Amino acid sequence: MKRIALSISLCALAAFAAVLPAETVTLPAVTSLPVGSAASPFFSDVRVFNTSYTSPASVTAVYRCFLGACPSAAPQAAFVLAPRESRAFDDMVLATFNAPSTGGAVEFTSSGTDVRVTSRLYSTAPIPTVGMFIPGLRGSEAHATSVLTSVANGAFRTNIGLYNGNDVGAVATIRLFNGTALLGVQTIPLAPRSGTQLNRIFDVVGQAGVTTTNAYVVVESDGAPLFTYAAVIDNATTDPIFVTGAEDERGPSGPVATATPPATAPTPTPTPTPPASAITVNLTAQTFRWSFNGGGTSFVMQAGQTYEVHMRSLDVTHGFPGIPQLGMEQTALGPTEIVQIVRPTAGQVGTYTFPCDIECGAGHGFEGSIQVVP
Repeated sequence: MKRIALSISLCALAAFAAVLPAETVTLPAVTSLPVGSAASPFFSDVRVFNTSYTSPASVTAVYRCFLGACPSAAPQAAFVLAPRESRAFDDMVLATFNAPSTGGAVEFTSSGTDVRVTSRLYSTAPIPTVGMFIPGLRGSEAHATSVLTSVANGAFRTNIGLYNGNDVGAVATIRLFNGTALLGVQTIPLAPRSGTQLNRIFDVVGQAGVTTTNAYVVVESDGAPLFTYAAVIDNATTDPIFVTGAEDERGPSGPVATATPPATAPTPTPTPTPPASAITVNLTAQTFRWSFNGGGTSFVMQAGQTYEVHMRSLDVTHGFPGIPQLGMEQTALGPTEIVQIVRPTAGQVGTYTFPCDIECGAGHGFEGSIQVVP
């Protein structure tokens, strides 16, 4: 009878383990930029801990790369943590996933709720090193509307990060406030299991000259909950802090998140004649220069003409900040071409300059321009 009872108990434990809900803990920001690259060297040292005193934890880590020359398939690593074991993954993006000069997020999925994840994202330049603590976030910490506080500019600079951990795409609307004053709006489309980082958010919305330590950012999704964060960096010491998005109430007027350009963009003027054939334009970025069609840093567009702009980087990851007035979206540029369609109108005549908005070295703010003529 004892053997039968023991057998039944073991079967019951196995059945219980089989129905334990799977939980995913997400690190929303990881990277590996080696010493000698055009950008400052950055690394993510990750720690994974099993809080259980009695049960091992099986973990699958998946690297969701979205910056740089990402692997064609998402790299994975499976491991088992003994009870109360902590496992170290120094420079995880390179050492575990073999994806140097890239950035993204890591999802750690396990049965049960015993796994905890933490990370230090740090730079080895300048000396001594500087870094910030990044917590692993549970699914309940992704929100359809979130607020990021302690946002600063002037003596500080602030980067805003978003990660969409869902199997469907999302559109995020980012609103930057100083006190109660709205400084600017940015709309960002996010692919499934992908994200982005907007470096120097005040520059992105055209408010680089604002000095404040009391700003905040509201991020609204068009449906899917998003992980959001702010990295606030002291310009004098390079000391950074990491701010996790807290759940916020959606504004009474509802979200303005759409896949179309912001409302401030001029409405295209209808034309009675069929649109002209699109002209292909190649825009490349490299350290430290924009280049149109392999030549100069500026390009002239004719109002009423359609242009197919093919954008990519020739070396490290660079950032195109977007030109919302022309309906051009912000995007990170790697070796894979990104195509945007532009058809300027007579109401959009003017010159539009754009810097690199991803930190890629001392000269990363290099500018290009598009001039629209009648």
